[in-house]
Amino acid sequence: MKVAIVGNGAIGNLLVLKCIKVHQEVGVVLRQQRNFTLNATDIAGQSHQIDINSIALASLCDFDMLILPVKAYQIVDALRQVKPYIGPTQTIVLLHNGMGVIEDAKMLLPNNPLIAATTSHAAYKPDNHRLIETGLGSCQLGYVLNPPNNALHIKRENEQKSEVKADVLQTVTCDQVLDTLLAPCSWQQNIEQALWDKLAINAVINPLTAVNKIKNGQLLEATYQIMIKDICAETAAVMNALSFVGSKEQLYQKVLDVAQATSENYSSMYQDIAHNRPSEIDYINGYICREAEKLAIDVPLNTALVSQIKALA
Repeated sequence: MKVAIVGNGAIGNLLVLKCIKVHQEVGVVLRQQRNFTLNATDIAGQSHQIDINSIALASLCDFDMLILPVKAYQIVDALRQVKPYIGPTQTIVLLHNGMGVIEDAKMLLPNNPLIAATTSHAAYKPDNHRLIETGLGSCQLGYVLNPPNNALHIKRENEQKSEVKADVLQTVTCDQVLDTLLAPCSWQQNIEQALWDKLAINAVINPLTAVNKIKNGQLLEATYQIMIKDICAETAAVMNALSFVGSKEQLYQKVLDVAQATSENYSSMYQDIAHNRPSEIDYINGYICREAEKLAIDVPLNTALVSQIKALA
């Protein structure tokens, strides 16, 4: 079982660290092939020096699973780059913030098993050669294209048989590897609900921390509560119109819980703006705005946040 990780952002490097700790064979795909040492500190404070020799695109055919922990706006270009070098049996995992690229991924790779995932594991990348694991979280995953045919059940039924189809074994192994690397994992029949839940949280924490230049925990201050509740109300209205579950009260509480759990962290959007990188605003609040427009729902706060972040970029 071989896993390829596309990119070396904070979560990409965190996955490399987790692979090394459980002796999982892993390859890293970068824009340009290069070798470097990653100095990683795990959540327990232990240091790890990991020698990374990035792999050529042509070698991707040797890997069973590709994980893309990259920015939402990088997903489509990344998939176009890897497409000529992979086959239809290789599992693709999209691990990014925001929504709006899954349909493009389906069209680009219509024959591959495709998993969408969202995680609350946290890491900080001070520079290209350092990584600090900053928070233990969980992961929700689900197949959005070409799911296995009840693979786990099939495997259990065939445990005592001498022959089990190779593709079934591979699919089960992919699931099990993800369960190990991103534990604890929860596999969802309706992953879109989980993606909307995460989007609703990001739509508050990311832009508000970036605009106000604050840590996540500072959103717990009284001055931000009315704004947070109103943003949640707008998002809940869009979710409900699309038949997803979510009340403004539930979303508000989830935002507070995440802000508390990650109180010392700077959001990814805060860091992107601070380092003059493109933000994912079009795939977070921007996505809410586009869906709201289709439904003729007014979302003035989300619209304003999109404009404010774009003015900062």
